[in-house]
Amino acid sequence: MYFDLSDEEKEIKARAAAFVDEVCKPLEDRWAFDDYDMPAEDLFHVARKFKEYGLRGLSVPKEVGGLGLGTVAKCLVYEEIMRSHVVHGNLTTYSGFLEPSPALHQAPEWQKEKYLYPILQDEKFFHIHISEPGAGSDAANIRTTAIRDGGHFIINGTKRWAPPPVHPIVVPSYLLCYAVTSPEKGHRGISTILVDYPTPGLTIGEEYRTHATGSLGRACDYHYKDVAVPVENMLGEEGSGFHYLMDQLNRNRVAIGAGYIGKMRWAQRRAIARAKERETFGKPLADRQAIQWMIAENEIEIEQLSNMVYKAAWLLDQGRDPRSEVAMVKAVAAVYGGNVVDRAIQIHGGLGVIEQTRLIQLAGEARVGRIAEGSTEAMKMIIAKEALRRG
Repeated sequence: MYFDLSDEEKEIKARAAAFVDEVCKPLEDRWAFDDYDMPAEDLFHVARKFKEYGLRGLSVPKEVGGLGLGTVAKCLVYEEIMRSHVVHGNLTTYSGFLEPSPALHQAPEWQKEKYLYPILQDEKFFHIHISEPGAGSDAANIRTTAIRDGGHFIINGTKRWAPPPVHPIVVPSYLLCYAVTSPEKGHRGISTILVDYPTPGLTIGEEYRTHATGSLGRACDYHYKDVAVPVENMLGEEGSGFHYLMDQLNRNRVAIGAGYIGKMRWAQRRAIARAKERETFGKPLADRQAIQWMIAENEIEIEQLSNMVYKAAWLLDQGRDPRSEVAMVKAVAAVYGGNVVDRAIQIHGGLGVIEQTRLIQLAGEARVGRIAEGSTEAMKMIIAKEALRRG
């Protein structure tokens, strides 16, 4: 296989490195443990700079306002920027990671003007509404309905796990709502509706806090009660929602894997530095075989995940359907990430579990990551299904 990067990929990786060194590093000493505890102006500053450095719309085609660099380039960026804990919570770059649905690339011009271009220009933000109280990794089990009534769809149901609109940086201008328009067709009856926010009948329910920080740290329920949306707000063809959903999740899952590579490298560098500086019983920790094995195991898992991520990203860029490869990435990314962080914590000893070291932050995110965007077990079901199909 050919592993060298193209000139464009090298350039975007260098740009991401400059963003970290020039924007993120100067903020590290005063960056809060949880992004939500940072002043809004600091979060908006980093988000604006992320756009100014040309890191928005990485895999969005040029003809609709993106950079057209593909998934490999997006993964290079998200691996690189995780060199700084300023973006570990991902709140400042969440809208960049969460690019608009690829279905909008072929949408009518009015939909592009309202729902695509403002997102790429960092003027607006959106949330994806997939999960429900009874439908998470099993997205085909969506029960929220969008029943046509004249010129409108009437939406009823509850969506869960989208960020609560309690902080200016995550207040959406619209919601990408996956709902059932033809209940008798099963998952082929799921469609995608663009719902403006706020809108009558849509209320915020219970808020949840996880052990992660930033974009994974807070979520809530969104209750749809007879929410009327014009029929022209359907995205793409009726019944195509499940296809769009899986396409977007595949792209998200690969980028998530790339982010974990960056976080793992960050934790490994700190583990190595600590092992070299800390002495016990007259010798540096780095001279102890038990510690060396931890460092080696970290290197192995970083390398394994890196190869898996970039293979899946390359396949996506070739227009292939790497559902099994993507599921493998998602199945192990948070597991490997948790392993590497846990070993780094162990090497740090007591310092590993204090907030200032930041490792415990990554430990919480890795645990949540084994569930978010598709659980490890659901990914294994996809892998097994594909293996059995191929024989």
